[in-house]
Amino acid sequence: MSNATTQGVYLSTPTQDLFTWPSGHPLYNGPGEGTFLSQYHEFFMDVRVPITIAAVYATSVHICNRIRKTNKEPLAISKTAFFRWFVLLHNIGLCVYSAWTFIGMTSGISKTVYEISNSSQNAGSLLVATKGSNFWRSLCDTNEGIWDKSLSFYGYYFYLSKFYEVFDTIIILAKGRQSSLLQTYHHAGAMLSMWAGVRYASPPIWIFVVFNSLIHTIMYFYYTISALKVPVPRILKRALTTAQICQFVFGGSFALMHGFINYFNATSGEYCSCLDTPGKLFALAFNVSYLAPLTYLFVMFWIDSYVRGWKKGAQPQVPAKEQVIKTAQQPSKDVSARTRSKKA
Repeated sequence: MSNATTQGVYLSTPTQDLFTWPSGHPLYNGPGEGTFLSQYHEFFMDVRVPITIAAVYATSVHICNRIRKTNKEPLAISKTAFFRWFVLLHNIGLCVYSAWTFIGMTSGISKTVYEISNSSQNAGSLLVATKGSNFWRSLCDTNEGIWDKSLSFYGYYFYLSKFYEVFDTIIILAKGRQSSLLQTYHHAGAMLSMWAGVRYASPPIWIFVVFNSLIHTIMYFYYTISALKVPVPRILKRALTTAQICQFVFGGSFALMHGFINYFNATSGEYCSCLDTPGKLFALAFNVSYLAPLTYLFVMFWIDSYVRGWKKGAQPQVPAKEQVIKTAQQPSKDVSARTRSKKA
């Protein structure tokens, strides 16, 4: 192998044939026959499923928010022990599931990179792929990369978990509060974005699964200890929101890189485009388009909560109990006016 020539990675714009509507695109393999809900893989990959659920969810939240404008009374069930236990188990379950997904995906990526690096060295070709090329092949090769080894499995369940996560909104509404535009857009868009990535086996969807599962592990752990009435420093909540924004900015930027990557496949001896079908490019474009408004909404939430909210909190305020006493001790304007009239 001393005379071997190393082949790396180069950047180029996507070819024109990729900019077409991905109609009639074949369905990629799912989580594996016999695994949980694998028999419904084809059903959930029908675009009508996420569109219908997202539309019903967004419409229902809009209606409930209108009701909550005038009626902020929590539902009776929200005051029961059953509801408190449900909220606690809901947060614990999503925390554990997210950690399981993150660990499974990261170990799958590491194992795949190692296997492809070894196979490229033993390919017997005079053209040897660099470490960078093997890394990108691990991410982009649908047949031998992470899609076949782990992403088709964890990605499918992560997509399904987006339907269950609407219980976050149900809990908020049950407590008598309104669901923000940020939360509604976040949940509805996540269903469609994950569908696009899994349906077309788009390589950048691994970023959504890995980054989001890590953030959700931390987020639902925070919700869990909050449900247990454990005091949490405000700075940790701010750090969590900041991490979510960084996830969108860096994750979205890294995802865009996939559209320009061409890696060397040592097995075939050819260069391959990371996104080689219209469906994969469509999924990338859809996810990035979803992330742009979501990032804006999160930034505005950060400003309202930790900049404007901090300034309001910095102003000296009379405690609520003292304010009530002070108000009760002050005579009303009508009483004062009548007193002045009698004196006159």
